[in-house]
Amino acid sequence: MNALLIMNPRARSGRGRKLWNGWARGLEEARFSFDRIETHGPGHACDAAREARDRRLVVAVGGDGTINEVLDGVMQSGRTDLAMGVLYAGTSPDFCRFHGIPVDPSRALAALVNGEVRRVDVARIRYAGPDGQKLRSHFGCSCNIGLGAAVARYSNRIRRIAGDRLGTFMAVLLAVARIAPSDLEVRVDGRNTSLPRTNNLSVLKNPHIASGLKLNIELRPDDGTLYALGLSGRSRFGVIRALPGFYSGRAARGPGHFQTPLSSIAVSSGKKQEIEFDGDPRGFLPAEIEILPRVLCLKGGAP
Repeated sequence: MNALLIMNPRARSGRGRKLWNGWARGLEEARFSFDRIETHGPGHACDAAREARDRRLVVAVGGDGTINEVLDGVMQSGRTDLAMGVLYAGTSPDFCRFHGIPVDPSRALAALVNGEVRRVDVARIRYAGPDGQKLRSHFGCSCNIGLGAAVARYSNRIRRIAGDRLGTFMAVLLAVARIAPSDLEVRVDGRNTSLPRTNNLSVLKNPHIASGLKLNIELRPDDGTLYALGLSGRSRFGVIRALPGFYSGRAARGPGHFQTPLSSIAVSSGKKQEIEFDGDPRGFLPAEIEILPRVLCLKGGAP
């Protein structure tokens, strides 16, 4: 297998690098042909995956941020024969949980070397950049508008000190204290509706949102479906009261939520509204999101 391993040396605050020597030895022992590059900043992993023209497989070696960049690069390459694998070295393995990719280092290596390739869904998103430019990207987990975007921004700083779950929880509390609800206009599969005073709108391809936050909803990696969940009209205290449901998964069954399976959604707002997807703030509304069924070749996962 002529593979390119794209390694983020800063994954898990640099601790992910320690896994590399063991993985490299294992790949060599398995006579698994590969080259490695280390990323040097945002966007490098995406560029490397998109330009891997002579490869059959690109492997994200890092956390969910690296996974998202490699996934986006594979999609932007336009190649239907380019497969993606994962050796996980991050802190919140949401993509791996959903796709059945092991996070234990030895099991992850075995899955990469011996695992089958299967086709899974990807979400495509069009959105506004910081200067208003029109951007297009892809994600495999979730997009959040409102509180979730602030949580992503704060947690990326706090988790380096407080750890994954505690850092994310602290980021949630900080976002609740600082972020006011917004009025959103949405179009779901061609049908228009208003979501006044929305605290957060999640558009999901993966029920695992981040760092233990999850939703009990019916989604499979290859079912051609997205799911939207909106939390609206809640006071700050009301949002905090709803938090346990996002850790147990029961929040998707709460009263007064906007929730629906869908194929496409467009979201806009009368004020500047930040969005995040797959764990990082990316840009702003308006945004259009659609499902691309079974377009990604994923190696080493399980249904």
